[in-house]
Amino acid sequence: MNDIRLPEDATAENVCRRVRALGPLIDTSAKADELATEIAPEVIDALIEAGVFRLMVPRALGGMEADPELLIDAISEMSYHDGSTGWYAGAVMTAGAVSGALLGERAIDAIFHSGESPLAAGQAAPGGKAERVGDSYRVSGFYSFGSGSPSARWIVGGFVLHENGAPVLNDAGEPTMLIGLVPRSSVDFLGNWNVLGLRGTASYDFRVQEQLLHEDFLFNPANAQVRRGGALYRMGFMALPCLTHASFAIGCARRTLDEWRAFARTKQRTPTLHASELQTFQRDYAVAQAELRSAEAYVRRTFSRLFEAAQSGTIEEDLKIDGRLCASNALAVGNKVAQTAHTSATTHALRSGALQRCFRDLQAGSAHFLTGELSWIDAGKALAGLPGTRIIF
Repeated sequence: MNDIRLPEDATAENVCRRVRALGPLIDTSAKADELATEIAPEVIDALIEAGVFRLMVPRALGGMEADPELLIDAISEMSYHDGSTGWYAGAVMTAGAVSGALLGERAIDAIFHSGESPLAAGQAAPGGKAERVGDSYRVSGFYSFGSGSPSARWIVGGFVLHENGAPVLNDAGEPTMLIGLVPRSSVDFLGNWNVLGLRGTASYDFRVQEQLLHEDFLFNPANAQVRRGGALYRMGFMALPCLTHASFAIGCARRTLDEWRAFARTKQRTPTLHASELQTFQRDYAVAQAELRSAEAYVRRTFSRLFEAAQSGTIEEDLKIDGRLCASNALAVGNKVAQTAHTSATTHALRSGALQRCFRDLQAGSAHFLTGELSWIDAGKALAGLPGTRIIF
């Protein structure tokens, strides 16, 4: 793919309208091949044409630097039609935001000004090693879950900084971590994404070949300097991944509820009643709606407050806790909604279709470390006021 050109009337609001219009294409493509491990090229091209992958890019680099409310709208809409597409897009959008806001000028020229696709994706977990060599780092590593990597020209990797063969420790006594982007040509993909949920995300394992990477292509997430853009990138390094994961859960769970209701309206449960006329369904459906609406409101309120706080320059610790907690809660609620709907739909849910796909995708999304058990434990420690607790956000 060539450089991602913006539509002439490119605004974040117009991109969201285009995403809604692309719903049938995304849905049809997901239905056509539920075993596919990659999003269909025509869907990726349509998302590029709509400007989706520019939504999070700094304005200084030709992006839209959209506010959190619009980003939640766009990602949840894609996820409503196909969880894999929403997850995939969120991963690529986040990589574009981080690289555009935090990397040095040499990297910006190579990634955004080369005339080629600036799409980036990968895995920021510290699966690699970096050693300083002059103004560069010698890097290499092995990673899992490289969501979005098939269409990316630049691949993200996390690296533990070493010196004289040992990890370099920071002030907290922890290994110093760097995140960098390497050219796709220097990465080996293992093509081993054989999973039940989020199949289309192509979250392949990959290996970064040993190479010298100029310092402009790396940053330290613990003290990252925002070089371009405003409040969207100052909310916290973990803010955008939390936002995209939560938005995925909201959209996918909303689709689950719609599919469940459609099933209940047509499924005969007794000689005289459809499933939707049973009080047990009515109770469970109302509870699920309330829980999802509450989770979505928590996400939207939290990121609105984070955005405002980043604009003013001060983000309190309790708001950082909410940033992690609202995302974990959205995934947990989405997972619960999917399980309830799946059980209620009995044998109908066993067959291929949107309800089963949503169930599988939400199960897979809930397994991610970002919103999993440790996130809840860290938030619980902080809320309990235990000494020495530090929320990474």
